[in-house]
This record gives sequence, C-alpha cells and structure tokens, in this order.
Amino acid sequence: MLIASMLLAACGGGSAGPAPLDVTVQGADIKYDTTSITAKVGQPVNVTLQNTGALEHSFVIDELNVKIEKVLPGQTGTGSFTPQSAGTYTFYCNVLGHKDAGMLGTLTVNP
Repeated sequence: MLIASMLLAACGGGSAGPAPLDVTVQGADIKYDTTSITAKVGQPVNVTLQNTGALEHSFVIDELNVKIEKVLPGQTGTGSFTPQSAGTYTFYCNVLGHKDAGMLGTLTVNP
C-alpha cells in the first residue's frame, strides 16, 4: 500500500484543478453573441473577444478584475483569469452607452 501511494504521488496523482475553459465571445454592435458563461472555482478561463461590429468593444468583469479593452472593429482581444469564489458575475462592454443598451451577460462560477 505504501508503494502504491508513493507511485501515485510521484505520478502527480493528486487532484488536479479543472481543465481550462476557452471561450470566444463575438461583440457586434451593441450585443454579444454569448450572454451566459459557466465555469468552476479554480478553473482557468481564457476569453477571446472577436469584434465583428463597426464600433469599438470590450469585455469587463469588475469583481474579477478582468478587462479586455479597446478591441477595434475586425480585431481580437484576449484575457485570462481564474475565479476563486463561486457566484454570479456580470460581464459587459464598458464603451460609453453599450452596457446600458444591453451589451452584457452573466458568468456563473460553480463550486
């Protein structure tokens, strides 16, 4: 039993965190194509914001200090974060007037 435990530890048999989540969000004019994202606590989240519209866009989650800003039309921006607490967080475009016009969504982080 001791040998099996040592082999398991040597092979990294401890609990690894969740696999990274890769999310692509397209920002068109005053809307995202995705308004709901689900992740787990401790899961790395890699966001790609593709601007398919005619206006500048961004992807911001205040509580998690996530900011992908000033993505111009036809360009792509990226950002990564790892949520440490379960909860529901709002992501939005911080370009003046876009959030108020409905350019937002929800990130749900499960335990």
